[in-house]
Amino acid sequence: MMLRVISALTVRETHNRHGQLKIGYLWEIIEPVMFIFILTAIFAYARQVNSGPMSPLLFYTTGYLPFMLFRDVMMRTTTAVKGNIQLLTFPQVQIFDLVIARALLETANFIVVITVLVSIIALLDLAQFRLDDLLGMLLAALYLILLGLGSGMAFSALLPLFPSLEFLVSALLLRPLFFISGVFFYVDIIPHDLQSYALLNPILQLLEMFRSAFFLEYESSHFSIVYISTFTLCTLCLGLLLQRALRRFAGGTL
Repeated sequence: MMLRVISALTVRETHNRHGQLKIGYLWEIIEPVMFIFILTAIFAYARQVNSGPMSPLLFYTTGYLPFMLFRDVMMRTTTAVKGNIQLLTFPQVQIFDLVIARALLETANFIVVITVLVSIIALLDLAQFRLDDLLGMLLAALYLILLGLGSGMAFSALLPLFPSLEFLVSALLLRPLFFISGVFFYVDIIPHDLQSYALLNPILQLLEMFRSAFFLEYESSHFSIVYISTFTLCTLCLGLLLQRALRRFAGGTL
């Protein structure tokens, strides 16, 4: 029953987001692809690309897309209840179902976008690369999904009590994270005495882990599976606890 409900909710979310316009589905791919190509072109023109042994185009691809995965899972799950409060009147639908459906949709978008973009780069021979560790990439992506899911559930539970939280998360959390999480740099270029502080950010560690798994030429020692797992588990537990404790406030009605 639960799987059927989540499947139906995922399909519903897809149609609601894009409506009847097929270009909506294509835009999910076109937007990040355009952003990465423009970003690479701007930095290449300014001659300020510092991507080490990695191709600049693939460097930004493996920074922006994983960060986008975390960002989109977190923000979409934060507003999952707010955007579907009427569905909670059906006994088959639970808050957890709404959250998981949105997380699955963002995961599917990420898989499609990164597959299309890397295929374009390979087919057009825009950059040379040798994929190192697919399982490592999938593991890093899974951690990003779970971290976004746990954060989103926590913020979703608090949103009815603090309506401005959605804006604050976007403006005061995600925007700074975008610039300090390794989308534009890798850890080795950070001064050594500041690296330990920068690596308190689990997103930075996960981007290092993702790039290390993607590039055969780049091996990073700047991530800890123990730290990442502990941080992610604590975030998930916090999200689940807040959802359970505050579910009666969901939408101001429950």
